[in-house]
Amino acid sequence: MRSLFSVDMLTLFPYVASGGFSLGLVLIALLNGKRRDEVTWFVAVLALEAAWAATFLLEVMASTTAAKLVWDALHWPLIVATDASILLFARAYVDPVGSRHGSALFAALYIPAALGLVGAIAAIFGFPGFLYEKVGGSVLPFTQLAAVPSVFTKGLLFYGYALFIAACVVLASRAASKGLRRSPGIVIVLAGFLVQLGTTLAAVVTSARSGSVLSSPLWATLRNLLVVYGLFGERLIGPLDNARHAVMDTLLDPVFVLGKDEKVVDCNSAGQTLLGAGSADIIGKPARSLFERWPPEVSAALSFPEAETELDLPDRDGAPSRSYRITVASSSPGDRLNAWKLLVFNDISGQKRDARDLAASNDELEFWVRQRTAALRQEVAQRTAAENRLRELNEEMAKTQKEILWTLSEVVESRSRETAYHVIRVGEYARILSKAYGLSAEEVDIITAAAPMHDVGKIAIPDSILSKPGLLTDDEREVMKRHTVIGKEILSTSTRPLLRAAAIIALEHHERWDGKGYPLGKVAADISLSGRIVSLCDVFDALFTKRVYKDAWPLEKVLALFKEESGGAFEPRLVDILFEHIDDFIDVTKRFKDEPAPALPLA
Repeated sequence: MRSLFSVDMLTLFPYVASGGFSLGLVLIALLNGKRRDEVTWFVAVLALEAAWAATFLLEVMASTTAAKLVWDALHWPLIVATDASILLFARAYVDPVGSRHGSALFAALYIPAALGLVGAIAAIFGFPGFLYEKVGGSVLPFTQLAAVPSVFTKGLLFYGYALFIAACVVLASRAASKGLRRSPGIVIVLAGFLVQLGTTLAAVVTSARSGSVLSSPLWATLRNLLVVYGLFGERLIGPLDNARHAVMDTLLDPVFVLGKDEKVVDCNSAGQTLLGAGSADIIGKPARSLFERWPPEVSAALSFPEAETELDLPDRDGAPSRSYRITVASSSPGDRLNAWKLLVFNDISGQKRDARDLAASNDELEFWVRQRTAALRQEVAQRTAAENRLRELNEEMAKTQKEILWTLSEVVESRSRETAYHVIRVGEYARILSKAYGLSAEEVDIITAAAPMHDVGKIAIPDSILSKPGLLTDDEREVMKRHTVIGKEILSTSTRPLLRAAAIIALEHHERWDGKGYPLGKVAADISLSGRIVSLCDVFDALFTKRVYKDAWPLEKVLALFKEESGGAFEPRLVDILFEHIDDFIDVTKRFKDEPAPALPLA
């Protein structure tokens, strides 16, 4: 019994090793390429084979016929599913992009496996006739189920063999294809499949039982090792090498890869065209010998691990010279084992030609820019001179206009009993009030210039009334009041802002805040601000300065009157501003003090 146990354990070892190895490969495959279709199908193959090895071990170790029947029945659907996955793996491996499997293919491959699973379930639940013609025999441990498979089971077995052969055909067809780039790894994978196919067919022909050399699962393990190389050896390194060549060939710039002793180990198609030679005439030759007839810039650049220079080179046809930017790049100094150097020729003829054309265009453009700039400067100078002259004329006109207004105001005042500087002082008082009131500089200037015209309407008042030394009668007073309307009519004929402002002031400078003024009896804010300002300024000057018909009032008396008339004759805010700026008012009065009239010479 001990001897039998030892022999059986040795027989089972390949199944244990194969199953464990398959599970290890599943982990490796998932870690290295779980997003690739061919890896997905290879993982399925490994998992199914591990499951098959597990059921075989469980069958052998079972001690009852019923238990052995359970695990043996599961062999058959696992065999078919494994071979179907092998075929799908082969299709995905030879064509990872175009191997999208349709539902019809899945059905054709896996329906037999599903039928086998149905038969296995039936056998497990006491109906083994679907899978077996006869069941019986020894139930000793470490022995297989003694059973005769049915025709259906034999069909499943040979269907699985057919799928495996189909997978070998798919791999062989791609390996023998001349129109497509053949991957070196596919030969290794095909060799693994053919080894397993050969041992399987030999086992079938010789009717080898489980445990023999021909039926050993180690052949499947050998196949899986070769497939792993095809997937993660050549598939990781080979495509990189192919991609490197493809990328280099798509470059329009000549590229040379130099190894030890600066010998060329690779170059692209553009490099061959540059030298006018095939790869056989270039590979293995020292780079300096290949470029010995070239300008010395090439050899000079090769003398440095990193360099960049430019050179001009005539074409082989004698056409206009071409320009190249030569770049040299090298591996790190510490990498002596894999030392390399890149020599790249970047054709910059077009760039230089464009640079020359651009320089010429820039020169021409700069010439016209200078010409246009000079013309613009001259035009700007002329316009500036014209604008300055126009501004001077406007200022002169404004000054003249103001002087005319002042002169006219003085003429008017000279007819009355007012003083010559009265109109000037009123204008300056108005400047102080309007500025403190918050008006803009332009509005302040307009009110200041227009204020002296407040009594221009007196020019139409008869001298008998205007110069009467005594009190006026009621009728004479009514005539005198008409100077406000007359002044407005005189000044309103113009559209100039200054004269329009003066017309409003002439009309409203005798209106009162409480509505008791004339000529319209306006109240509060209905009176224009300029009219309200000049009204206060006119009364202040009339009271605080001396006239021929009266003496100047003391400042205290003047301020008392304004305090009393705040909200009566005058706007309260303007009265407050007057009190805040009384020193400025007094300063204006001093600066424009009336001079006594010179004595007339005696006859």
